[in-house]
Amino acid sequence: MNKKVALIAGGNGIVGRNLSRYLSGSDDWEVIVTSKTPLKYDTKAQYVSLDLSDSEAVKKQKELLKNVSHVFFAAYTERQNPYEQVEANQALIENLILGLEAIQAPLEHVVFIQGGKAYGAHLGIYKTPAKETDPRSITPNFYYNQEDFLRSESQNKNWSWTAIRPDIVIGYTIGNPMNLSNLIAVYATLCKEEGLPLRFPGSPKAYKVLVNVTGTDVLNQGLEWAATNENTKNEIFNITNGDIFRWYQAFEKIADFFDMEVAGPQTFSLQEYMPGKTALWNGIVEKYGLQKNSLNNLVQWGFGDFIFNVEYDAILDVNKARRFGFHKMQTDSIEYIINTFQTLKDKKIIP
Repeated sequence: MNKKVALIAGGNGIVGRNLSRYLSGSDDWEVIVTSKTPLKYDTKAQYVSLDLSDSEAVKKQKELLKNVSHVFFAAYTERQNPYEQVEANQALIENLILGLEAIQAPLEHVVFIQGGKAYGAHLGIYKTPAKETDPRSITPNFYYNQEDFLRSESQNKNWSWTAIRPDIVIGYTIGNPMNLSNLIAVYATLCKEEGLPLRFPGSPKAYKVLVNVTGTDVLNQGLEWAATNENTKNEIFNITNGDIFRWYQAFEKIADFFDMEVAGPQTFSLQEYMPGKTALWNGIVEKYGLQKNSLNNLVQWGFGDFIFNVEYDAILDVNKARRFGFHKMQTDSIEYIINTFQTLKDKKIIP
């Protein structure tokens, strides 16, 4: 049986890194991982340097990409202006897909990552539980543009697409600061080193709302499922761990893991105050013989400020994926978060 040839775009991100490991462990896939910059980890996959802001990028790598059958698109570029962000990120997916068509790659399916932002989660409030059929927001959102491009470009073609919407992806990665498990682990480590209890840094109301997250393990399985099943073609699916929880429940167990006391919420800006803990962190790295990672390499404090101050339930309805045959969303999210902390300990990222 011929192997399917996967191209993973956005190889240095938390999604791309973990999907590369997952698919490379399967006999069904030949895996190509692309990124604008060199990969920050070892992988069995073939690495291809690809600057997707360049409309000629795929053509330049034609010989390496000519057999691609499946695309897993998780590439992203940051812009401060939301309209510029739309333009830049739309170009990434257009340059990749149009490039693969131009070199006549045997493309069968494109799976691309969206997320809670498709429902307006970044605006702070949206209808919950969010369903795939919910209306779009009037605000600029590159997810919409990417989806519209794939809908249009795939018409009367031999390939199809699927949009996957996880929420707060949890898993191991280094060098991708928008990683909530890293942020919580580093924050707890700094508190413990100063002999302080673990306090939720967001608002008291946010401490009690319902949330959900998506572990990279279930996301990997969901992405492969979406890429290889007939009934997932041209569909959108929410994918989470399958459970919901409140932050106060998580922080109690997180404190236990770090052998700390837990205290009530104390609202403050991580972005404003935690960069000042750089010297403390560097001392922790030396004291415990940890890998030499800077705070900036591990965390983006502003990301924590946003997540920990959402004062409305933020949950996705995942029943559509279950109805369509995906039955892997059975993970205990708090346990999964804690397991990522253990991985960070084992790899000497935290003490």
